[in-house]
Amino acid sequence: MIAGVLLYGGGSTALGALQAGAVATGLPFTVVLLVMCFSLYVGLHKEQRQLAKALRPTSL
Repeated sequence: MIAGVLLYGGGSTALGALQAGAVATGLPFTVVLLVMCFSLYVGLHKEQRQLAKALRPTSL
């Protein structure tokens, strides 16, 4: 609703401001998602090593 009013009142100048605001709002979420992806990779890699170690036959 606010975006529509801003576009109606400001024209193409408001569109640029709206796009810049959308990018500025989304950037922190991108950083959070990248950190979560890295954390998932590390956790899965650690679990895979533990599973491989547990399934390895032991020598007597």
